[in-house]
Amino acid sequence: MKKAVFFDIDGTLWNYQMQIPESAVWAIRKLRENGHYAFICSGRSRSNIQSPKLLGIGFDGVVASCGAHIDFHKETAYQVLLTEKQVTYALNVLKKYHMPVVLEGPEYVYVNESDFMDDPYVIHLRKELGEHLKNIPSDHSKIRINKMSSIAPDVDEESFVKDMGEDFDVVIHGQGIIEINPAGISKATGIRKVCEMLDIPHENTFAFGDSANDLEMLAYVAHSIAMGNGTEEVKNTAEYVTRSVDEDGILHGLKHYGLI
Repeated sequence: MKKAVFFDIDGTLWNYQMQIPESAVWAIRKLRENGHYAFICSGRSRSNIQSPKLLGIGFDGVVASCGAHIDFHKETAYQVLLTEKQVTYALNVLKKYHMPVVLEGPEYVYVNESDFMDDPYVIHLRKELGEHLKNIPSDHSKIRINKMSSIAPDVDEESFVKDMGEDFDVVIHGQGIIEINPAGISKATGIRKVCEMLDIPHENTFAFGDSANDLEMLAYVAHSIAMGNGTEEVKNTAEYVTRSVDEDGILHGLKHYGLI
């Protein structure tokens, strides 16, 4: 029976220098040789998953934007886009809190670069995305996005979440990083959608993750694997804690479950 394995990117498939261990490349290819599905499952938008070295591993598909966009064999299979009204509302709330924002969609990532100046993340985006990075247009009807991210180390989190309202789910990461997703959409709902499409029973689902936006995914799948470099909350949620990304964590996790 085919099994489906879902992999986060940052801190899971590659480290924070964006280096992918050769052991992970070999292990994922072996997983697919053994007849199982391998999916990227990331908070990143599809437009922000462009790395040839990552996609060159050879995945069956991508669950992007925390479950709001699904590609299968390079074709869009499912997508949730924020409406113009939702985009305008969210931008007004973010402006109220003086929070710079990154708008993340299937084709483009949008920023006001003046809000970030010398921010290393936007410098990275400019380098990696090229023409896929655009300034936020004043006409919000032209914006096609699945989610948003922001930086707000000093924001009143409870007040901000309340002001965002019922149309959005807000994920608070460490260091003031905030993800804003369509309400009811998560990596877990993305995985469920994939399994419905491919007729994969729940008991044959596996996921690897390391951080806060992986928690729902890890709680949902039958077999959850935390990276050794993951947060304590993630490790406490997971069924199994493998080694860190730099210590062949993907390889050892797949071996632990007999998938390779």
